[in-house]
This record gives sequence, C-alpha cells and structure tokens, in this order.
Amino acid sequence: MGRSKYTEEERTAIAASFINATRELIDESGIDAVSIRKVANKVGCSSAMLYLYFADLDELLTLAAVSYLEDYCKDLVLKVDENEDEESRYYRTWEVFCRHTFRHPLVFKRLFFEGDTSRLDELVKEYYTIYPRQLNNISGSVLKMVLSGDLAARNMTVLEPYAKKLGYSQDKTALLNDVTISYFRTCLERAEPLDDEKDRDALREKFMRGLRFLTHHSTDW
Repeated sequence: MGRSKYTEEERTAIAASFINATRELIDESGIDAVSIRKVANKVGCSSAMLYLYFADLDELLTLAAVSYLEDYCKDLVLKVDENEDEESRYYRTWEVFCRHTFRHPLVFKRLFFEGDTSRLDELVKEYYTIYPRQLNNISGSVLKMVLSGDLAARNMTVLEPYAKKLGYSQDKTALLNDVTISYFRTCLERAEPLDDEKDRDALREKFMRGLRFLTHHSTDW
C-alpha cells in the first residue's frame, strides 16, 4: 500500500486520512455524492496519489462505511454480556445493531448489500489494521462477529447457539438466518426516509417483533 519511501506507520496514517475525509464527505453530502476527486481535494493531494492506496472508489467507500460501526461496537460492549443466556444475547445484539444502522441506512445498505461484497471480509479486517484501537475491550463472540464482513456470517455467530438451544437443525438454522437477513434489509430500506428518532425507534421495535416471530415460529417450517 503506497510508495516505498514511506514507513508502514506513515502509509497507514495517509490511508486513514483518505478514509476520514471520505467519512466527512458522506456526513456532509451523502454516500452517493462522494467521488475520488472530492476526496483528493479534501485531503489536498492528487487523485493519482489516492490510487496508490486504494484500488478504486468502491474500496474507499467500503472502508469509510465500516467506520460507522465504531459507535455500534462501543454500544455492543456495554450492552451485550458474554455470560448472558443465548436468547438475551441474540435479541440484544440485533436491538443494538438496528439502533445504529437505522440512523445511517444508505451507508449500511451499501456496506452489507451493495458494492463488491465479495471482498467485505478482507476490507473489514484491513480497516481494523488501520484503526486497531476501535477493537479495544472487544473479545469473544462479539469480536468474532465484528471482524466478519458478511452479515449472514455475523448473525450466525449469535444465532447458532440460540437455535441449537431451541432444537433447530443446521438446515433450519441456515434458512432462518437467510430469512432474518432479508427481513432486516427490508426494514433498513424503510428507514431511508426517516429523519425522526422516534420513527426509527418505532421501526426498530417493529423489526424486533418480527424477529421474535420468525425465530419462534421456525418450528412450523
């Protein structure tokens, strides 16, 4: 990553400056308004220099989108106890996730469902090599989930122990996981026009009711 005249620490700092600038542009104008030229101008360099650090705009946008998980991770550490029962951990994890993703639906829709999702695992891990402090105090199943880019894999981390407790087979658990992710995407898209926190809270509560319905009625499938 970058030119050989820079140390690894310097290259990491430069990459972070591009990611931070991209995040600022997303906050200012929305993710669809970001371009390589705008990021380069904000940092004060040429577009050519940016391509020394990132393959394309898609990669840069993905890394910037991961930054929106920072507050979610902090909240997760505070509200999810590794020692609580499987049911509580599963629902609490989703509640925290929805609280944060519904505030930035376009960013998270792009992160998990659009763009080059085949590289998401790789880019999530790359992000945390640039910002390792964001993983402070995170461990166990929460850390495993955070380091996974694929949303279905992330959910399976907390769903599988709960589904096993409910007596679901592996096939039924996999189906429940797929249906849950699809339902989440639908709710995430419904969050796009919502500006009021109360409306987002109502949508989150609706999602949680649907999640409980799906999970507890899977025995009928």
